[in-house]
Amino acid sequence: MLGLLRRLRNLGSPPSTPAKSRQALRFGILGAARIGPNALITPARSHPDVVVHAVASRDPAKAAAYAQMHRIPKVYSGGACYQGTLPKQQHTHKRTGFQRFTVAGLVTKVDLLDDCDIDVVYIALPNGLHFEWAMRALERGKHVLVEKPMADTAAEAQYLVDLAAKKGLVLLEAIHYFFHPAVQRVKEIIDSGELGKIKCVNADFHPAVQRVKEIIDSGELGKIKYVNAEFAVPNIPDGIIFLKDDVRYDYNLGGGAMMDMGVYTLSAIRYFTSSEPVKVTEAAATGYKLDPKRVDRAMHARYLLPQSIDAETFVDFSMPGWGPFQLLPQAFKLTVYFELEGGHLELYNFPIPHVYHSIKIKPRGRKVRVEKAYVFEDGRGEDWWTSYRYQLEAFVEKVRGRQPQWWPADDEAVRQLQWVENVYTAAEMPVRPTSRAFCPPPDDEV
Repeated sequence: MLGLLRRLRNLGSPPSTPAKSRQALRFGILGAARIGPNALITPARSHPDVVVHAVASRDPAKAAAYAQMHRIPKVYSGGACYQGTLPKQQHTHKRTGFQRFTVAGLVTKVDLLDDCDIDVVYIALPNGLHFEWAMRALERGKHVLVEKPMADTAAEAQYLVDLAAKKGLVLLEAIHYFFHPAVQRVKEIIDSGELGKIKCVNADFHPAVQRVKEIIDSGELGKIKYVNAEFAVPNIPDGIIFLKDDVRYDYNLGGGAMMDMGVYTLSAIRYFTSSEPVKVTEAAATGYKLDPKRVDRAMHARYLLPQSIDAETFVDFSMPGWGPFQLLPQAFKLTVYFELEGGHLELYNFPIPHVYHSIKIKPRGRKVRVEKAYVFEDGRGEDWWTSYRYQLEAFVEKVRGRQPQWWPADDEAVRQLQWVENVYTAAEMPVRPTSRAFCPPPDDEV
């Protein structure tokens, strides 16, 4: 208990704030979003090679308040705060009709993407704006850390991946839990073969994630037979987790549970099984009350994976209560569960394992054991590092040309979004709209 309390205290106020390197990477933030402090600002304080240099928001008062609260030295605000080089040319792709706005014309004033002091752009905008501003940042020669999902469609994500490769820049979709030791440990257990092959996977949502991966990969429990991943929150008052008019419910901005929490659960079953689904066998959406045909408040999907592995994912922005008049809130669902030939494996709290997690290994006929992994076995990390801090560590390593502890495949975000689209199609819901800034390139271009 004392360890938990100490860790919780250190999450928001890191115990060590090292001196910054003179050549530290300077980050600029697009969007004065609520996720910014957890995802970048606080982790950056304990990283000697990272400085949060600027923030941009179209609301001047919000930008100024955000910068003051988080001690960010440079502020950009107003209608062209993200990029002062306003687009002067508009191209319509002959084959598709998509429009793409090129960054051309006179510089009207220097703003965030034109700031030569900024090395990396962190994009914390609504989903529907991720593609456009990631594209613009890459075109301006900036490395990009973009909140998940990378874009609204697989085609957009592929364009960004190709553009980053052409420019020699680092592009990362911020699915932070991948980088935690607990997640890597679970993967290790699965891959070890200790519990045999996977029979089924069920995901509800750090080193802990990596530890689970290690257990799976070790073969200790045999092959996987079933996987189930769930990430759902109870119906609680607006403002505690989601705002009443939250952009997560806006179809035109890439809203929907599958585009938000679903990114975690779907990526979990794909990552831990080291495979892509063969097909979505079933998908059922619960529509958001103000836009029930297009926006999912909840999504339940079933998948068939190679070797006849069954998998399920469930996400819900607002689970109904239970008891009299449904007044009693349900508990959070934050678990990924594996049924393997030689036993069961469960990782609790995979989306935010740095707060608390448990890895429960149940070999058939043997004693149950519970593990935790807040640092890597080789000593890398600190027990108070969040999954965001581990992610930042890996990102900086990649930018500096070193080998991170873990790094996703270049096309990870593309494959992920393709299966998100497949789930929406199976649920008879439209996929999210393509960005107005997207135009598939001709065959001889990136």
